[in-house]
Amino acid sequence: MGAARRQARLAHGARVTWSPKVFVPLTRLCRDRCGYCTFATAPARLDQPYLSLDQVLAIARAGASAGCHEALFTLGERPEDRWPAARQWLDDAGYASTVDYLVAACRLVITDTGLLPHANAGALDAEELARLRKVAVSQGMMVESLNPDLTCHRGAPDKTPERRLATLEAAGRLSIPFTTGLLVGIGESRGDRVEALEAIAASHRRHGHVQEVIVQN
Repeated sequence: MGAARRQARLAHGARVTWSPKVFVPLTRLCRDRCGYCTFATAPARLDQPYLSLDQVLAIARAGASAGCHEALFTLGERPEDRWPAARQWLDDAGYASTVDYLVAACRLVITDTGLLPHANAGALDAEELARLRKVAVSQGMMVESLNPDLTCHRGAPDKTPERRLATLEAAGRLSIPFTTGLLVGIGESRGDRVEALEAIAASHRRHGHVQEVIVQN
């Protein structure tokens, strides 16, 4: 901790900055089944699979009125691949995918309110990241862990180390300011934590794109 503190002070000085943000939960549906998640739910527990654009704008405008600078979009990963209700909602609304709808929502928020969108859409490919790059000032995805044998991830196809690292690297190649990090207490070892942090650091050394590393329990 002392070494980290010294590095931070050398790089950034003693000033602490922050950017107030409003959270926009675009959808709480997800195709992954993670044993620890309290965000994702089932369609039967929701009034509708996704927030409407009117609802997105209402949240963003309330945030802007309260002095927020950013709109942080949170959502499950590719729910249309698991839930027929999500697929039907997107079809009815004219969107090919959740990412398509997220792009439209980000564009609407920045145009209407001036809030800066941050997209936390999980493991994406380079094409999806590039499309979001045009409408979001930053993006994010937790690496979580590079241990491929965690019980809590057995039902989560998007949580493989390969997919997480591929997204992190693709974001770096696209020079996308990126938030990432790891989860603590999901069955990982101390060595797993160190491995994940070292992988994040190595990616940042290659591309210089990691703006924030979160350690979350």
